[in-house]
Amino acid sequence: MTYRSIFVHADDSEPCARRLAVAARLAQKYPAELLGGYIVPSTWVTPYASAVMGADNVKQWIQHAVELRSGAEAKFRAAAAAAGLTDIVWEIPQGDAIEAAVVYSRYADLSVIGQPPREEPTVEFSNEIANAVTMSSGRPVLFVPSVGEYETVGERVLIAWKDSRESARAVADALPLLKDAKEVAAVAIVPSTEESARGRLADEQVAAFLRRHGVDAKVQRVVAPDIDAGELLLSYAADFGADLIVMGAYSRPRLTELVWGGVTRVMMTSMSAPVLMSH
Repeated sequence: MTYRSIFVHADDSEPCARRLAVAARLAQKYPAELLGGYIVPSTWVTPYASAVMGADNVKQWIQHAVELRSGAEAKFRAAAAAAGLTDIVWEIPQGDAIEAAVVYSRYADLSVIGQPPREEPTVEFSNEIANAVTMSSGRPVLFVPSVGEYETVGERVLIAWKDSRESARAVADALPLLKDAKEVAAVAIVPSTEESARGRLADEQVAAFLRRHGVDAKVQRVVAPDIDAGELLLSYAADFGADLIVMGAYSRPRLTELVWGGVTRVMMTSMSAPVLMSH
C-alpha cells in the first residue's frame, strides 16, 4: 500500500500555504498525483443581492473573487514546483463546495485539510469541510495545524491506539507513513486500572500487525479519565517529539448534526502537530 493520489484543500487563507507545502512534499515522496481543489464559500451573487449592491459593486466583487482564485492557484502551482512535481491537477468545483471536497477526497488515497481556525470568519465553513471529508469520504485525512512550520511529517509518529474500528482503520491507512518513520510509539489511554483481557490482547495484536509490516511499535497503556484523554495525548506527543499523530476520528449525533467526540474535539482545536484521522 502507498499513496498514489493526494487531494489538498486550497483556499484564500494564510495557513493554506502550510498544507500546500506538506501535501506537495508527500506527493513528491511516494510519489503521487497532487490534486488542488479550490474549496471556498460560494461567491455567487444572487439577483436580489445584485440589485441591492448595484452593477459597479457587483463587478468589483466578481473581479475580487477572480483575483483570489488566481492567487490560490498560483500558490498551489508554486508549492508543486518547489517540490519538483509535474503530475498535478487544479480544480475549481461547480455546485456545492462541501460536496465537491468529499468527492475529491473519496477518490484520493489521502486528503490534506487545514485545522479549522478558531476565530476566523470562515470557521463554520472550515468545520463543515473537516467533518464532511472525515466522516463521509471513506479516506484518511491529514490535518495540518493552522500555526507552526512542519518541515517533516512522519519521522516520529505517535499512534493514539484504541480497540475500535476507527482506530484500526487509521493505523492501516497510515501504513505508508508508519513504514517510513524513524520511530513509532503507541499509547492506549484507558479509563480505569481494570484492564480487560480483550484490551491487552488488542494491544498485542496491533503491535503484531505493525511488525508484520516492518513497523516496530510497542503499545503503552495509560490510565486517565476520558475527559483528560485528549490533553494527555497532546502531552505525550510533545514529550515524544511527534511530528505526526495517528488516530481514529469519532463523532456523536446531537439533534440534526454531528459533533466531534471528546478526544477528537481536543485534537481538532489544540493539535500541535499534523494529525492523520480515519473514520
